[in-house]
Amino acid sequence: MSKRSMGLMVAMSIVVIGTIVFLKSRSTTPTGSDVSGAIGTVDKYRSEQITPSDVVTDSNSPAATEAFFAAIANDNATVDELSTLLGRCSAQERLNIYSRMDAQMVATILERAPEAERAELLGKATPEQRVEILGRMEPTQRAEILQKAGVDPSLFERASVEERATLVGKATPSLDRMSITQRAEVFNRATPEQRVEMLGRTTPEERIRFYDRATAAERAQVLGRATVEERASIIGRATIEERATVVSRMSVEGRAEILNRATIEQRAEIAERATVEERSTIIARAPEAERAALQGQATIEERVAFLKYATTAEKATFLERAPEAARADVFARAIVGERAEASLEKAPELEKKAGR
Repeated sequence: MSKRSMGLMVAMSIVVIGTIVFLKSRSTTPTGSDVSGAIGTVDKYRSEQITPSDVVTDSNSPAATEAFFAAIANDNATVDELSTLLGRCSAQERLNIYSRMDAQMVATILERAPEAERAELLGKATPEQRVEILGRMEPTQRAEILQKAGVDPSLFERASVEERATLVGKATPSLDRMSITQRAEVFNRATPEQRVEMLGRTTPEERIRFYDRATAAERAQVLGRATVEERASIIGRATIEERATVVSRMSVEGRAEILNRATIEQRAEIAERATVEERSTIIARAPEAERAALQGQATIEERVAFLKYATTAEKATFLERAPEAARADVFARAIVGERAEASLEKAPELEKKAGR
């Protein structure tokens, strides 16, 4: 090999080696996001830690509370117990709570009233309301009722709305003398809103008689619309044993919902009932990037965060393992919502005010 060829090969080798060294140094040079060294590592770790926002449970807004009560209304054991507790309230307290029913629920309850009571309620309708109700009837049926009331059907049909109200107003005594069946039939044509208005013109004693026909499920739903203080007044009538018993009798879904509405402190206490194996199984369901953070036990948020990956059955199991007093407290918190403890302390005072 000539000296010229040997020199060329040496030169090419130097270029290749230089290129490799240059590229290698480029791949290991820290970038702007990595030059923070150990501090940068700590920041990345902190971004994966559990915060309170990661473990927020269902809101205690009116809509969420009502949805919760609607959900447990399908739990027969729970609604029976809640219905019993509601029955311990004074008539005025029950009336205050029942007054929050929507028109459709009230109308449904009134449909279960005896015929005679519905006929009696029709007597609370204004002439204008009676005209509207009669307008929903078939012409032949309307004519028959008007004739019995001494009103000329043809004159009624030709009259204006105001004139019809005057005709019906004059014939009210005759309309009220119709048979119970006929009056109840007229009442049945009233809209839910009209039925509520008629009921509102009765005495408190009469209204409570109608409202107390609400089913256990309906009572549970209306509790969702009660104020925090009213629900506290109801729960305040239950002993610790009764509250704990309700939780034990609840369905798996009901117990899981109760736990979801617990305070973070209550959930932390209940989370401790999970075994190491159960906790590991639940954490394994989380995305791999979250698992390390879920293993944390340093803060209260870290201790409960893994529950968001627990199944309904697992949540119910952990709650059932809690002491009786803890289950009673969690139940009270779920029913009352925020400020449970303060509201429960005020319950006896509210009961006295309602009874005045």
